[in-house]
Amino acid sequence: MSAKHVIGMVLAGGAGRRLSSDKGRRLVGGVAIIDRVLAALIPVTDETIVVGSALALEDVRVVADDQPGAGPLAAICTGMKAAPADVYLVVACDMPFITSDLLRHLLVAGDGFDAVVPVVGGRDQPLCAAYGRSCLPAIIEALAAGESRVASFFSKMRLCRLPEEELAQFGSPEVLFFNVNTPEELSLAQQMAAQSEDLGRRDATFPLSPRERGPGGEG
Repeated sequence: MSAKHVIGMVLAGGAGRRLSSDKGRRLVGGVAIIDRVLAALIPVTDETIVVGSALALEDVRVVADDQPGAGPLAAICTGMKAAPADVYLVVACDMPFITSDLLRHLLVAGDGFDAVVPVVGGRDQPLCAAYGRSCLPAIIEALAAGESRVASFFSKMRLCRLPEEELAQFGSPEVLFFNVNTPEELSLAQQMAAQSEDLGRRDATFPLSPRERGPGGEG
């Protein structure tokens, strides 16, 4: 994957059944989660778009989802069709602790591959990953077959999986890939932000209790 023209793509079209459909606007560390995601993406991309959001965002192009409610794979397809590029950095709108350094690494790590997907806790993280435009035909084919999960097309692509120990150079993977889907997770994210002004640091703590889950895959 040679990074030429790079588009950052924020997925903001989830139904939000466990929190709300505008969960990207919830505050973590006094900043809306979607704004934290955009702040990480913009420095490492040529353009950034938001797919599926009904929110009005200043200085950011918002693309209406072609298939609302059809899942993240359809949203990625919408974004790729709406904004041609060589590489897409895809991030869900509910990941408040993603950093520019991590995203930049996704771009440089996958030379010779169609996609770069981090792995945390033994699980792929397809909603914070880099996808070449070469993935689009396989995505369209998967959608036509009724698939909705992002990973459904991985077997047909040259895929680079980044192991947790490699990701750890950018901070605690459990922090970096933490996503907010429930009120409990929002509260935990707010606690995490309050503990440190820079949760991407190597020494950042992650106060998981036994009942809390780790990073999620597709939300």
